[in-house]
Amino acid sequence: MRVARLLGAAMACAIAALPLAAPAAAAVQPPSLQSSGGATIVSQADASAALVGVALVVRAGLDRQTMRENGLAALVAETILQTPVGTPAAPLEDAVAARGGAIRFTVDPGDVRFYVEALAADATDVVGMLQAAIAAPDFSPATVRSARAALARRIAQSQEVALQVGLDMLSAASSTQANAGLPELGTPASLAQLFAPDARAFYRAYYRRGGALISAAGNLDALSSGALGALAASLPPGETSPVHVRVAQLNGTTREIVAHRDISSPWLIAQYPAPSVDSRDFGPMLVLAAFVRRTLSDIAQVPGVVSPTFASRSVGALYAYDRAPTSLLLYVNGGLIGDPSRAFATALSVVNVLAATRLQGSIEEFKAEATGDFANGATTLETRAWLAAVFARESDSPDFINRALRAIAATTPDDVQRVARAYLGNPTIALVLPRGTNLQD
Repeated sequence: MRVARLLGAAMACAIAALPLAAPAAAAVQPPSLQSSGGATIVSQADASAALVGVALVVRAGLDRQTMRENGLAALVAETILQTPVGTPAAPLEDAVAARGGAIRFTVDPGDVRFYVEALAADATDVVGMLQAAIAAPDFSPATVRSARAALARRIAQSQEVALQVGLDMLSAASSTQANAGLPELGTPASLAQLFAPDARAFYRAYYRRGGALISAAGNLDALSSGALGALAASLPPGETSPVHVRVAQLNGTTREIVAHRDISSPWLIAQYPAPSVDSRDFGPMLVLAAFVRRTLSDIAQVPGVVSPTFASRSVGALYAYDRAPTSLLLYVNGGLIGDPSRAFATALSVVNVLAATRLQGSIEEFKAEATGDFANGATTLETRAWLAAVFARESDSPDFINRALRAIAATTPDDVQRVARAYLGNPTIALVLPRGTNLQD
């Protein structure tokens, strides 16, 4: 209780001392939308950009797998990256790199998304390479084996990142469908049970044009006029449906998940439910996330020798509005602050006090910070393409930047308080501990 009182007093003083609001950000040209045979194409032209970035989002994510097929969505996506294209033939990933570009994929609960980026002069050819691989992946045993080996390397790397381990644990716990909460890349054991016929069957069933999104950003004048439409046409027409696998009801009294990894310090990641981008609570949650992020950083008293980049990864809050289910994530590296138990208890107290204490004073600095966080998070072509896709699918407009800035500007202290009370209830907590550690409350 003493910690809670001190935190409440500190936050009240901080709010009362905040300066006036920063000038509102200028509106930018919104993305344009068009339909192409069941797919949606979102375009953000920027003649000043030297690059072109294109995201292809297909309804072929985790929820299209059965429980036995853990990792199959990733295996198909990686097989596409390993598919030979061009003359002389080379794996898509290598062929794109040879033109100075980059390509990667992410498996989400409902989608798989490919992102390719290249210099404007090479963009048409590079998008054509992706089109060729998507239209006719090489499901030969050798290519699938190569894809499986690449995934195994990525899995091993991800298991060394405590924050990612905790996020994976929370995703499994919060998913409304059991298969949507499976590890995004599968596991080495599950991948070993998947072969070329499995990958081919998954591709034929779920790589369809219906519901697909193509989101492009950058110097789009450099693209041939039909490049994006041809990429959409590389997918056969048709709709797909998820494989519904119910999550068994948990009857335990705790909402705490624990894992042990070969790491040097313990981590806490707490997950709270959060509103989607089309909710009236979207803007207030952006402001609330900025408030929590700043408060945690101040309380943590991150040493000056720690770089801001490292500090931001070690203590912070993330509003994951681009993933289903949407959530607010609070994370703390216990080794950065000192006593892990005290650090974790203090971090959770911040949220509890915020939900229970009436806000006093101005929130304009936090609104300005939320505006800056959102704008800075949408500076790369990849994030711009992805956010436009998210807003196009989840709301009535792909205009992510103007919609977010207007929502933040309209937020009042009462909105922040209401959202805090509505969403910051009992969190699900993931503890990622060094092996041999038994952290006690």
